[in-house]
Amino acid sequence: MKFFETSKYYSLNKTTYIKLRWIAVIGQLLTINVVKFIFNFEFNFILCNLIILGVVLSNLYLIYFHKEINLNSKLAFLFLNLDIFQLSFLLYLTGGVINPFIVFLIIPCIFSSNYLDIKTNLLLVLITISSIIFMTFFNEGLPKPLN
Repeated sequence: MKFFETSKYYSLNKTTYIKLRWIAVIGQLLTINVVKFIFNFEFNFILCNLIILGVVLSNLYLIYFHKEINLNSKLAFLFLNLDIFQLSFLLYLTGGVINPFIVFLIIPCIFSSNYLDIKTNLLLVLITISSIIFMTFFNEGLPKPLN
């Protein structure tokens, strides 16, 4: 099939991906810290902020050390996989599948479906489904107010 022959040429634009990740980092930091300091909910916000710091560090790696304009399929898979695990861990700490932000877990799969090959998409979908199943049975409770 012609599609499978050409899919090896798919790549991900690095600047677009980095900008989307910065938007995610700002939204996650804002949400975590507003819920903790404004609404006074009880959860492990220090660990949540450290998890978000990991994405900041990986973004800085992409900006300063990865000089190519596009991410090849393998590197894009690695970083999208990192995004899935990062968001899964945040959701695990804040209620699992009961958390209303669970829908954001499918964004890396949607993003990869536009830019990457079918094998990468299927692997990311399987990893996402596995993390959702895991969070269905294992998670910290939803944050609740201190009072």
